[in-house]
Amino acid sequence: MEVAAVAFRKLTPASKKRIAALLRRNPSYANWIVGARKVDRDRVAFLRAATWADAIKSDRAYKDDEQGDPTAAQNLGYGDLRRHKYWHYVDRPFSSDGTPLVEARTPNAATQIALFRAVLAAPGGDDGVKSYDLTWLLHLVGDVHQPLHCVSRFDRDTPGGDDGGNKVKITGNTAPAICEDPRYCPFGPPGELHAFYDVLTGQSYGIGAVETAAAALPQARPARARVVDEAAWIDEGVELARSRIYVAPIGAGAGPFTIDAAYQRAAATLARERISLAGARLASLLNDCFRKEAAPAPP
Repeated sequence: MEVAAVAFRKLTPASKKRIAALLRRNPSYANWIVGARKVDRDRVAFLRAATWADAIKSDRAYKDDEQGDPTAAQNLGYGDLRRHKYWHYVDRPFSSDGTPLVEARTPNAATQIALFRAVLAAPGGDDGVKSYDLTWLLHLVGDVHQPLHCVSRFDRDTPGGDDGGNKVKITGNTAPAICEDPRYCPFGPPGELHAFYDVLTGQSYGIGAVETAAAALPQARPARARVVDEAAWIDEGVELARSRIYVAPIGAGAGPFTIDAAYQRAAATLARERISLAGARLASLLNDCFRKEAAPAPP
């Protein structure tokens, strides 16, 4: 939601109008705007839409599926009731000790971002599918700017890969300052490295809390904000994971490793940098998509 809050301020008026029309087609739209003033609905829906791809993980109308299923890469719109959890990440492998690597399977976040942006940018097409793809994009652009959504580390102690830090146990970290999600907050700080990075800036569905946090983020450099190549984003994530996440006190293997105050401060700084940059890039990507979609056909 912070990524979306940053992005919304940078959208063109034409993009905002088109996005608002598409998001109204989402089956959760009415829930997104509960309590919002009419003048605020487009912005509120945009922020809450960014959570939809996670929300369907616990929606009983949707079913789990596998990355190797024939339907894994389908793009049908809201008639697709599969959760596609493997779209949230791309397990680019690396190793520091020569452990054999297993290449990332497809489809994944990289393939889907490329697909969804192409659909949005194409003139014409089915607006129901475009709405579905837009809602996924709002989420996935944020996901791939969290470096652990881009990697899997292989070493002697985790020869099958650590699934983006999900298999790495940690202790000693503190809970996020804002923690309003009843699914997680009563249980204390995250116990896995991946979850630690997912919730560093807090957990809230409240628009006010999200926008206050987003307003305090550092500004992304314009040249970096204009990079809208998802492959470049993922390359950045891999490098950041290696240079700023899998560093002391995080050692080889699955831990547990004790997070100290210096590591937690550095992690929070990294998270805020990535959220800001993700929001700026999301706006650049969407403005580009809808400018292309609206461009007149060549003679």
